[in-house]
Amino acid sequence: MRPLRFLAAFAALLAALALAVPAVASLPEGVRTPAEVVAIDRVLDGSTVKTQGEAIGERIRAQGGGWWVNILYEGSALGIWVPEELAEVVEVYGNYHQNGDVVRVTGVVNVACNTHSGEFDVHASSIAVIEPGGPRDNPVQFWKGALGLGSLFVALILWRTHRERRERRML
Repeated sequence: MRPLRFLAAFAALLAALALAVPAVASLPEGVRTPAEVVAIDRVLDGSTVKTQGEAIGERIRAQGGGWWVNILYEGSALGIWVPEELAEVVEVYGNYHQNGDVVRVTGVVNVACNTHSGEFDVHASSIAVIEPGGPRDNPVQFWKGALGLGSLFVALILWRTHRERRERRML
């Protein structure tokens, strides 16, 4: 029974580490998150919304002109169609090595856009950089490696114990 208690305590520790979520700042009044925009009621198709997020990936040339800019906030991303004249506003796009510009976009929601093959999108009428992007610090976290090695060690011990018990039953 003692190994089961150890295993249960170890599982509880892993669950506590997995559920540790950092706090996220809230948006100003009237500005929706990308997740709220995606969940928008179909009756509001064609309405103007304000949304905010970090520009991620890269600017992608849209078929028929303009650019696609993806923004991310709290784990939800949203594709924004940006006309040529507004595309240069966003200079830094987020990736592993850098944070992208945080932008606030005002635009028209299209639940099924006729211009873009019936896709859900937002056509930007204005875009402003709220916070410029820059280098991201990604320090090595040795505790994650230690946790992985510890988990591997526990799994090997449990596997070996199970194998020995199974072999004893067969004799």
